[in-house]
Amino acid sequence: MSAVRSPTAETDEHRTEDPGLGTSLGIAVRLFVGWCCVLIGVFDLIAELDWRPGTVDGPYLIFHALLLVGGGLLLGLGWLAPRPGAGGYLAGGATFGLGMLISAAPATTTVCCLPAYAVRHGFPFVFAAHNTGGRWHVDAPHLLADLMFWGCAGLIVLVLIARLRGASGHPESDEKTVGPLP
Repeated sequence: MSAVRSPTAETDEHRTEDPGLGTSLGIAVRLFVGWCCVLIGVFDLIAELDWRPGTVDGPYLIFHALLLVGGGLLLGLGWLAPRPGAGGYLAGGATFGLGMLISAAPATTTVCCLPAYAVRHGFPFVFAAHNTGGRWHVDAPHLLADLMFWGCAGLIVLVLIARLRGASGHPESDEKTVGPLP
C-alpha cells in the first residue's frame, strides 16, 4: 500500500454544498447595505467634527453612530454570531417595532426636521408632523432613516442574544449544527 492519498480524498471531507442563488443574493445585499451604512456613518460623523457648543444635534450623532455600528455588524454577521434562535429574532424584531412605535408616539422637540409644523413626532428624525387641528404630514426620507435606525438597534439586540446563547452552550446555537447567519 502506498502512503499517497487520492487527490479527492481531502477535498471530499471539506467540500461544502453550493449555497444557491437565493442565499448568495441575500449575502450580497447584506454586505452592500453594511458597507453603505458604514460609509454613511463615517462620513457624516466626520462632517460633524467642527462641533461647537450649541451646534451639535444629539439625535443626529446617535443616528450615525448606530448606523456605523449596525453596518459593521452586517459586514461581520457571518463570523460574529451563530443563529440567535426564536428568542433572538423576537427580541430584535420587538426592538425594531416597539422602538419605532414608542419613539413616534410622543411629540418631540428635536432640532431636526419639519420645523414648519407645531407638533412633530419621531426619533432620531421627525418624520410625522401636523399643525394643531391640521392635516398630518409624513416625510418619507426621514421615515426611512428612522426605520434604518431602529433596524440597526434591533440587529444589535439580535447579535447580542446570539452571542449570549453561544456563550451559554445552547446546542442549537452551535455553528456546526445550524451554520452561521447568511
